Amino acid sequence: MDIRFIPQADIDKQLYNSCVHFATNGSLYGYDWYLNATAKEWDLLVEGDNYVSAMPLPKRRNWLGRTYLTQPDLVPDLAVYSVKPLSPKRIQAFWDAIPEEFRGGELTVEPASVPKDSGRFTVTQAVGDALFLNEEYESITDTFPPAYYSRMARSEAADLLPAPVIKPEAFADFWHKVNGESSENEWKYHAMQRIMYQILHRSWGNAAGIQTRDGELLAVSFNAYSHGRIFPLFRAESEAGTRAGAMTLLYDTLLRSHAGRNLKIERFAELTTP
Repeated sequence: MDIRFIPQADIDKQLYNSCVHFATNGSLYGYDWYLNATAKEWDLLVEGDNYVSAMPLPKRRNWLGRTYLTQPDLVPDLAVYSVKPLSPKRIQAFWDAIPEEFRGGELTVEPASVPKDSGRFTVTQAVGDALFLNEEYESITDTFPPAYYSRMARSEAADLLPAPVIKPEAFADFWHKVNGESSENEWKYHAMQRIMYQILHRSWGNAAGIQTRDGELLAVSFNAYSHGRIFPLFRAESEAGTRAGAMTLLYDTLLRSHAGRNLKIERFAELTTP
């Protein structure tokens, strides 16, 4: 199997993004522009001259200059992206091909990209339960717990409304206010805006929100559409929003508007399980 290491500066972006786009396990998180906004440095392993398979290698260096794999913030999982069958042999070959200069580190990947032998790396399988939307709304929500409907009743009693168009700056300001000041949040504040503008430029998503009749914003979610999935990338809810069931209403609105379509979305465990 012809697997080559390509430094970040030498990556053919068109070939790489094409691989991610058409991969059987493709994901929004794999595109080069998403990684450029989240991972300070990353290299690539590719199979074949046309990048039929590719594995991004986000990295960090310690104070001794040694290189390690590292999971970027705002990237839940990565993968060995491939338009070919994701056989255990192909997955293992990619992990075995990571150059020796990577001393170790950790990475979270989607289930099919977990190797049998992780060697010097710590590999975590991404968790999450997909909710399929290709049914009627009533069927989709049939197994939701009583607490979900209690929060929906609270939102109805609070007379909440969808928010008008939310610009990335206003979205990030609300998120920042909810999550507080820290060096990590300061970085996320700017990274989120870069990602949102990239997605808006491609017409791949939008921001949604819930507010009071007086215009007070209570909950927001930035939703991207890619690979037959809805990615609620960034979410935030104020304390007042939590009391009023705003995030539950926002999620429910998304389910109602997309029910019956061939899409899937992450099941929000904090909203939809007992």
